[in-house]
Parts: sequence; C-alpha cells; structure tokens
Amino acid sequence: MTAYFRFAPALLALTLLGGCASGGASSGVGLGRDALASAEPAATIGSGPLTPKSLLGVAPSALSARLGTPSFKRAEPDAEVWQYGGEGCSLFVYFYKRSSGALASTFVDARKRSGGAADASACLAEVAAKRGAGVS
Repeated sequence: MTAYFRFAPALLALTLLGGCASGGASSGVGLGRDALASAEPAATIGSGPLTPKSLLGVAPSALSARLGTPSFKRAEPDAEVWQYGGEGCSLFVYFYKRSSGALASTFVDARKRSGGAADASACLAEVAAKRGAGVS
C-alpha cells in the first residue's frame, strides 16, 4: 500500500501530461533548430501580407513596430513569450536567444480564449484588426 502512495504523484503527473499532449493540436508555425542558430533576427517585418510565417525570425522591435506592445510579456533568461489578444483568441510569439545573444522569434501559436488550438492565421488577422495593423 505504501508503494502506491509513493508513486501516486508521479502517475498523476504523467496522466495529466498525457492529457495535455493528446488534446492540444498545434496551430503554430516555427523555425527549425538550424535556422535559429544561423542568422541574425530581421529588424523589420516585410511589407507583404502579415502571416504567422512572416513573424518568424524577427527581432522583438520589429514585431512591436508592426503589432504594438503585447498584452502580456513573460521574460526568462534566454527567452521571451509575447501574447497579443484578439476577440476570441490569443496569439503567442516565442523569442529565443540566437548564438549571437540576440532574441529572435522562433514560434508562433494561437489558442482559443475558451481553450484549445486556434487557427494562427485567423487569430493574427483578429489581432491586427483590433490593433489597426492590417494584414496586407
């Protein structure tokens, strides 16, 4: 009986993690590990249409120039997560340090406010409309 209680927390944690992994379809786009280390982050976002892929590989200043200040920002020693709120979703942009030490966006994801994955392109359009940034 004591062996059960000793392993119960570990089993509970594995069960919860398994539920998260199976129920959370990814809506995001990201850069591979090689791309992360190789180039310096772009200082601007191109003038073309605003898409989740166009947000990849850019410096934080480039993103804030296009979308403004994020609704929420979390800073870690080698990373930052920026959240932009749309009407029914939240857009997350993940920045990681490159080998040069500069932060660059490496992953973009979207989540429904009610929970679960959201379409990243549709969420970006919501965020851009709400902030007057436009997607084209």
